[in-house]
Amino acid sequence: MSRVGVIGGGINGLFIAWQLSEQGFEVELFESGNILGQTSSASSKLLHGGIRYLEQGHLGLVRESLIDRAWWLKNAADFCHPINICIPGFKNSPRSLIKLYAGAVLYKLIAGKHSLGASSLMGRNKTRQLFSDLNPKNLLGSVTFYDAQMNEEKLGAWVVGKAKKSGVKIYEHTKVDRFTIDAEIVSSRLGSSKYEFIVNAAGPWAAQLNMINDIETKYYLRLIRGSHLLLNREVSGAFLFQEVDGSRVVFVLPYLGKTLVGTTEVPQCIDTAIKCSDEERSYLLGIFNKHFSQRVSDQDIALEFSGLRPIVASKSEKKNTYFSFASREAKIEIMGKLLTVYGGKWTSSPSMSRDVVRKINMMRDLYT
Repeated sequence: MSRVGVIGGGINGLFIAWQLSEQGFEVELFESGNILGQTSSASSKLLHGGIRYLEQGHLGLVRESLIDRAWWLKNAADFCHPINICIPGFKNSPRSLIKLYAGAVLYKLIAGKHSLGASSLMGRNKTRQLFSDLNPKNLLGSVTFYDAQMNEEKLGAWVVGKAKKSGVKIYEHTKVDRFTIDAEIVSSRLGSSKYEFIVNAAGPWAAQLNMINDIETKYYLRLIRGSHLLLNREVSGAFLFQEVDGSRVVFVLPYLGKTLVGTTEVPQCIDTAIKCSDEERSYLLGIFNKHFSQRVSDQDIALEFSGLRPIVASKSEKKNTYFSFASREAKIEIMGKLLTVYGGKWTSSPSMSRDVVRKINMMRDLYT
């Protein structure tokens, strides 16, 4: 039986390990901290196709993510559900209601048979009737569309259970000290082990680990910190608000009886503490207070959390001013018997794992 070592216990590493085990591989997964304890526990709690990415023409990426969204809803229905999201339009909004509605309709059309429901275009009065807590100042109307929301902790536990049941050996609090393109992993806890192949699925730390181990690759990761607030308040629906300059959006979502507000996008160094700054906290509270009649302050924050999101770029690529305009498409690179996953997110982990399994099978054919 072929042995594969997987480095990284985020949702992508965990899902890849599970699917490799289902395909008959003997899989060992190494996580330096707690499984699903870093970026994968600090998301916006959405399983989504990425309606924002339509504006940049990433139709294929959106389509694949919508298929993945359907996979989660079919296979883990106890831990995720469809959610109807409202995009209010204001006089100073960067996109007209017609443009927003066209995007929502296109989003539904791309989903095809995986669509979760029709989009709608509503005027000011209907919007105020349905969402009475919205600040009516300069409100023109709204557009609604469907995505999915997950109970992140329970869904993560479900994936962990599936991986363990399939035979994956998970080593938490086991730092990998060294690995090679010849498929050797060295850790102070377990010593040295040889594998048929290694998968570096360390998320935001994948590029750094390759660099530390003198493995040259053509990609690097631009890291952004996304911070969220969980408020002791309830709102009348799920919302997506546009920034006036059009560069980004912020979600305000019901979550487990509270309200989730996020996310920010702040450049982050890999070795800097991953936590919500005073500026981010003020910004997110300001977004809420600007758009709702009720006011919130620091005292209404039940929890705040931050995670790193890796944006994949080639070393020859020019940096984009706005992270929101950068592609979230993941990349897979093979160097010897090492396969590195750059990027990836919660929603797309099913298709990512299928791609990794396919490439591992190709590598096995090459080396046998």
